[in-house]
Amino acid sequence: MVRFKNRYVCFEIMLEPSHASDTAQPLVMTNQDILRLVRENVKLNFGDSGAGHILAGMQVKHFNPHTRLGIIKVPRDHIKMVTATLALITRAKKTPCALRVRHTSGTIKKCQKSAIRTDRELILAYHKDANVAQLLRDSESQISALEI
Repeated sequence: MVRFKNRYVCFEIMLEPSHASDTAQPLVMTNQDILRLVRENVKLNFGDSGAGHILAGMQVKHFNPHTRLGIIKVPRDHIKMVTATLALITRAKKTPCALRVRHTSGTIKKCQKSAIRTDRELILAYHKDANVAQLLRDSESQISALEI
């Protein structure tokens, strides 16, 4: 029996400076939108062969629209293709942006820890109002709830 080995990629969507004035505004994207965006860009940059390689194994495990931080599960053999594609993305839903890979890990647990740490930094940077504690608790519980 063959075991499928995966990698987990923690990424952040950074808006271009002209659109970053509303940093506290959430980015209206779902997990399906992120998956579609990555798949389309893999096909654009690596062709049908690249899109076919990652088609079955890639999955968006988490995306927080407030901090624009997400976690993607990728087949281990194609991690470099996906991280290169993330770096080459320049638009998300007609909004100029850039994607930055924050952490790559072989286990979701380590990726969760990195995502919680990064999420905490981003929430404190973006939201300077009274509901920060509640946002931190909600964010940490959502990331911790991912299946291990």
